[in-house]
Amino acid sequence: MKLDVPPSLFAPLKTIRLQGLRDGSLEEKRKLVAAAQEDGIFYLDFNDDLGELKVSDLIEGIYNFSKSLFALDLEEKMKYDVDKVGELKLNGYKPIRRNIGGIKGQRDGFESYAIPRNGILAFNEFPHPPLLDTQMPLLQNFTLTCIDIAQHIFMALSAELDLPESHSLATFHRADAPAPDIIRLLKYAPSGEGDSEFRVPQTPHTDLGSLTMLFADSPGLQIRPDGCDEWLYIMPKENHALINLGDAMSLWSGGLFRSVLHRVASLPGKGMNERYSFAFLMRPENQAPMVPLNSDCLPEGEDFLTSENWIKAKFGILRGDTSKNKSRILTGRDSAV
Repeated sequence: MKLDVPPSLFAPLKTIRLQGLRDGSLEEKRKLVAAAQEDGIFYLDFNDDLGELKVSDLIEGIYNFSKSLFALDLEEKMKYDVDKVGELKLNGYKPIRRNIGGIKGQRDGFESYAIPRNGILAFNEFPHPPLLDTQMPLLQNFTLTCIDIAQHIFMALSAELDLPESHSLATFHRADAPAPDIIRLLKYAPSGEGDSEFRVPQTPHTDLGSLTMLFADSPGLQIRPDGCDEWLYIMPKENHALINLGDAMSLWSGGLFRSVLHRVASLPGKGMNERYSFAFLMRPENQAPMVPLNSDCLPEGEDFLTSENWIKAKFGILRGDTSKNKSRILTGRDSAV
C-alpha cells in the first residue's frame, strides 16, 4: 500500500517469528528481548506457524464476527452497555462519541465491544447478545491461542529477568485460572465525503495490562517512542500481529521493558476510513504482586499491592478528572499528552 507519508514518520519495528519462539530459537528470543527493552512493541510473524490452530484462520473468523456484531441494531447493542453491565469495562458495548477524542474539541470516533476472557472460558456467566453463542468455539480457540502465544513471550522475558519459577511472568497468566483479559473489537467511523481533516479518534495512552496483541489490516496506528517528538505510523503486515507491552511489564521489570504510548490517527491529508481492528488485552491474575519481580525485595504474605487493586486504581483515575493528572499512573510515563 503506497501512502503519502514521509519515510521518517514510519516506525522501524523488529519482527519476531512465532514459530521460532515455539522452537526455542535463541535468535528470536534475543530479538524479542531487544524489542521489549528498546521499543515496547514489535511485529509477530506467523507466516510459518505450525500450531494446531492456524492463527490466520482464527483472525479471518474474528473479523467476520466483528462486522456482524457491529451491524446489530444500536438498541440491541446498548442492552450491553459497557458502563452498566459490570466494572472495569470488561464486558459490553461502547457507542461512538461517548468519550473525548485525541484532539481538543473532538469526541472519540469509534465503537467498541469488550468480551471477557472469563466468560469465554466459562469461569463465570456474562450477559451478551445471542450472536456470541453462535461464535463461542471461535472465541474460545482464539483466546487459548493468544494465551499460548503469550506464554512463549513470557518465558523468554522471564529468562532475561532471571526470575524464579514462583515469580515468572507465565505464573501470573495461567490458562486455567481466571484473569481480567478481554477481546476488544473496534470499529472506526469514516470521515464524511470530502472531509480530509486530520483526526485522532482515540486518546493517546499506554496499555495498563501485561501485553496486547493487536490485529489490524489497515494503517492508522501511531506510536510515540520515548525521546521522540513525532508520532510515527506503524504499517500493518499480512499474517503479522502487533504485540505491545503494557504498564505491568514495565513495572515488573523495574523499567527495563517499555510500555509504548500509542493512538489511532488518520493519514496526512486524508480523512478516516472505516476501519475494523481487534485486540486481545492480557492482564495479570488478580493476586499478582505489582512490584519489580527482579528485585531482592519480593513480597511475602499478603502485604503488597495486588493486580486487582492496581487496575482498580488506574481505572479510578481514568474515570476521574484527568485534566490535572497526566502522570505515570494515567499513561505509564510522564508528560505523555
